[in-house]
Amino acid sequence: MLPIFFIHTIKSIIQSKKAEGIVHSSFEKEGWITYWTLTVWENEDCMKEYRNNGNHLKAMKISRKIADQLEKINWEDDNIPNWKECKKLLHKKYGRNIKTS
Repeated sequence: MLPIFFIHTIKSIIQSKKAEGIVHSSFEKEGWITYWTLTVWENEDCMKEYRNNGNHLKAMKISRKIADQLEKINWEDDNIPNWKECKKLLHKKYGRNIKTS
C-alpha cells in the first residue's frame, strides 16, 4: 500500500496548491518513514473542502491502514508557522520525540 500512498501524497500536494482558499502548502520528509505536510487556509471551510475530497481523502484512507501514528494540529494565527514551530507543537501534543532540525 505504501507505493499507492506515495502517489496519492504527491497528488495531494498538487491538489493543495490548486485548492480554493490555500494560503501556504509545504511538505517535509523526516528520515525514510516520517512525512509531514503543512497547509495554511483562508478559513476552515476551505480546509475541510480540501481535506474531504480528491487525492487527499484517498491518501488519508490508505494512511489509516498503513501508518502506526497519524498526528495533526489545527490552530489559528495571523502568521504562517515554520516547521520548527509545528514540530515542537506536535511533540508537545503527542509526547513523541520529533526532530526539530
